[in-house]
Amino acid sequence: MRHQARDCSKADSGSLALTLARLALLFLLCHALPSVLWAQPHSSYERVESLPGTVIEFTEGEFTLSDGISFPGEGWIKRPNPNIHRMLDTGWKFGDYHSLAGRFRFNSEGFGQEPLALYTISTRNNITVRLNGVQVFRNFAEASDQKNTWYQPILIPLPSNLIKSGSNELVIEAYSQESLAIGRVMVGSHGALQGYYNTKYFWQVTAPSLANFTMVLVGLLAFLFWLGRRQEIELLWLAISTVLWFLRNFQYYIGETPIELNPFGMAVFTTLHIHASYFATAATAAFYFYFTQVPHRKWLIVGMFVLGFVLIAIHSSGVTTDLIVYLPTMIIVTAIAIMGFRDLVKYRDIEHGLLGFVMMAAPLASFYDLAMAVRYSGDGTATYAATFSGLFYTLAFVVSFGRRALDAFAHLRRTNILLEERVAEATADLAASERARRDLLVEQTLAGERERIMQEMHDGIGSNLITALTVARSQNLPESTIKTLSGALSDLKITVDSLEPVEGDIVTLIGNLRHRLAGDLADAGIDCKWEVGECQPIEWLDPTNALHVLRIMQEAIANVLSHSNASEMTIGCKERVHNGVNGIVTYTIDNGRGFDSVNESPGKGLSNMQARARALRGNLWSKSSAGNGCSILLWLPYIRE
Repeated sequence: MRHQARDCSKADSGSLALTLARLALLFLLCHALPSVLWAQPHSSYERVESLPGTVIEFTEGEFTLSDGISFPGEGWIKRPNPNIHRMLDTGWKFGDYHSLAGRFRFNSEGFGQEPLALYTISTRNNITVRLNGVQVFRNFAEASDQKNTWYQPILIPLPSNLIKSGSNELVIEAYSQESLAIGRVMVGSHGALQGYYNTKYFWQVTAPSLANFTMVLVGLLAFLFWLGRRQEIELLWLAISTVLWFLRNFQYYIGETPIELNPFGMAVFTTLHIHASYFATAATAAFYFYFTQVPHRKWLIVGMFVLGFVLIAIHSSGVTTDLIVYLPTMIIVTAIAIMGFRDLVKYRDIEHGLLGFVMMAAPLASFYDLAMAVRYSGDGTATYAATFSGLFYTLAFVVSFGRRALDAFAHLRRTNILLEERVAEATADLAASERARRDLLVEQTLAGERERIMQEMHDGIGSNLITALTVARSQNLPESTIKTLSGALSDLKITVDSLEPVEGDIVTLIGNLRHRLAGDLADAGIDCKWEVGECQPIEWLDPTNALHVLRIMQEAIANVLSHSNASEMTIGCKERVHNGVNGIVTYTIDNGRGFDSVNESPGKGLSNMQARARALRGNLWSKSSAGNGCSILLWLPYIRE
């Protein structure tokens, strides 16, 4: 009985232990198993070491893709991030909505107490962000809004009150009528991401927009210049190309599709970008053809644009890919680059060289963009050079045109200086002509007055002297009376001769005097010889000065007639240099008795001759000795001060 009781007791205790074990296992199953089933691992990410603070970038997420704009919330599939679905790869049609949702989990304990933010780029196009089931961001108001966010960075502060200790869930929902993507996704310190966002926003939005509007402004100025200089067709093509480049680059910084043609607004906007790429390149080529004066440029330009319209028709039909437009574009770009390299080598001036360099670099920018697109798969990381290529070539032309303008201004300045010199010369010539006209008028007046005086002297005094001389001779008046009348008549003739215009010809002047006195010399038995060399006219020899010369020569000849008892006399005129100054010397030389120039004082006649010589600003010399005749020389300069 005891053994049975003991066995029963053992059996009861074993049953109780088994029951307790079962209850413990059930407790564990009821509490631990749901935790195991419900616990989800955090999304794969990597630490961004290049940024300060704590920043992580998700390299993997859970995604669900659906048609329309609904998000089923199930069917999540792990995939690498960025998750991009391009129209070219999917076969979707423009106008059909597709939705993509991405779910990312992270542990907030690694970030400390700093405010957090979400950074994403290339997530397109209508976007909603939820943190732990609560919407924290939305970039559209209506479902029909057409946003353009493929190239724009987005920074979203994450509210601190929604951040849980431990695991947190981010859901990014995006839908679009064209390519669809959830791009780079980064979570971390708001301060660190703010600086990164500012840099990316500047280079991907602000800088392209500034470049584009600056380019259009330059194009507008070029168009205004062309309105004033229609012959410079390259200015018109530059203006056209800037407008086309503006349309081509519009998509890089515009945040909302400006074409409201639902449901095809986004399709038209994207197609406009593709087609503008070709026509902007063609317009740039047209500009460069005119700038470098390429032969047959008109036909080349017409051919490019006709081909462009054909390509648009083919591409718009949907039977081919975008390569039908991009391939001819690259061919034109390459042709321009070859021309640019040729001009860079051929020309050594900045006007052609800089523009040639930019044209040569255009394919390099295209290949760079292609390499960036392949490397980063369109996730928005790369900054494309195409956004600035139009501005670069426009600014290169501005530099070239500025150089041309500076040369034109310099030429204009030289022309103005030359014009001023010509005007000054013309003014001086006009003044000289006016002076000459006045001088001629004065000379004509004086000539007329001289002619009148000469006529009066001839008809009046001359006639009276001739009459008186004739009466004196007929009445056998004293010889002294006849001599006086004859001398007076000779003086009158000499005075009249001084009034005759001789144009500065002193030889003619003295020759006329010799002719007047030839009769008196012959009556005195003096043989007169005439010696004349080649002499230039004396410009300053006017009637007053001519009378001085005649009076000096008359006095010299009169002395020979009155005092010398000479049988021969020489009257001459020739050129002579005196004290380094060119001039003319006139002289009389006789073989008379002469006089002692040392012991005999000169008479009044010689003093008068000296006074007249000084009035002429010339020099007078007398050479004589007893028994050796006398010489009188008068030197006159060609030019006197």
